[in-house]
Amino acid sequence: MKRDWGELALRKIRKIKYSRLFIIIIFAYILLQISINIIGKNIDTLVIESETVELKVSAKGLIIRDEYLIRSNQSGIIKSMVNNGEKLKKGDALAAIYSNSKNLEENKSKIVQLNKEIDELETEYENSKSDISKELINVKIKNKKEQRVVLNDENNKNINYLNITTSGVVSTKYDGYEDIYTLDKLENLTSKDIEDAENNYKELDIENTSIKESEVVARIIQSDYSYIAICTKDDDIFEDNQKVEIVFDSENIQGNVEKIYRNGNDNVVIFKISNQNVEIYDTRVKEFDIIYKQIDGLKVPKQSVKEKNDQKGVYVLNQETKKVDFIELKNIQYEDDEFIFIDYYKNQKEGIKTIDIYDEIILKPNSINKNIKISRW
Repeated sequence: MKRDWGELALRKIRKIKYSRLFIIIIFAYILLQISINIIGKNIDTLVIESETVELKVSAKGLIIRDEYLIRSNQSGIIKSMVNNGEKLKKGDALAAIYSNSKNLEENKSKIVQLNKEIDELETEYENSKSDISKELINVKIKNKKEQRVVLNDENNKNINYLNITTSGVVSTKYDGYEDIYTLDKLENLTSKDIEDAENNYKELDIENTSIKESEVVARIIQSDYSYIAICTKDDDIFEDNQKVEIVFDSENIQGNVEKIYRNGNDNVVIFKISNQNVEIYDTRVKEFDIIYKQIDGLKVPKQSVKEKNDQKGVYVLNQETKKVDFIELKNIQYEDDEFIFIDYYKNQKEGIKTIDIYDEIILKPNSINKNIKISRW
């Protein structure tokens, strides 16, 4: 009887142990599912969208223009007749140079006085009722006018006008490189020319200032186009007649590749641009951003990319099963340190199976999050 009670007690103990173990297993399973569900809800994902990226290089550019300097043909006082940045026609007067300013000012004062005296005499003539008096007044008026003609002739002999020989835009700045960096030397530029060039523009004062013969008084930019030369070690970015955008002071200027030639270990690339921005008239060198290509594609963060069976891909959330599938990335058209761009339109056109627009991918895949269901509810 005692033995039966002992066996019964032992069975009860075992039953309790198994029950407890079963409860622990059930509890652990529930806890695991809750943990997985929490993890699934908090996995960082990203919805893939199409974006545009601008491929560009930054480089120091040397600007070459069709330009020439105008110099004074005599000493004297110069007075500008135009504004900086004004566009002139061939033969237009740029400035006047007065060879004897002292006599000129004295003559101008005398002419002002003569004009006043002539006006007074003409008034007196109109009011006079005597023919003899009118005749005398008329003689005085004639003498005064003859004196005025003489003074004007003297002044005209003292004035020399500077006329431009071609149409163009006037600039009151120059740097002395106008005869060095010329259009006929575009294909002879070296990387050293570009590296050594500096901005050294001097402001010209041609408003009532003394000037000597042969001094520079202005610069004329003849063409509506300028050229920018850069040097680069890249061999596969630019090609002849390629269209580009050059960023100048936050403004995008349209241009194209005019010429590419080798200089030592570098390529010298010449761009032709229109003079849309007048600030470029007075710039010799500048750091430019040159946009050589625009890409429309699916933007994939590199932190989401993994390799599986020697294939580069991402883990895409299956919206029906809430599980993730490894999808290979195909038609990669560009990548940098942070992103990969997929040619979405080519893949669509050719029916290539790869990631699609609005796919939801795991942002940072690991051994846990790529093997569980991902829930957002």
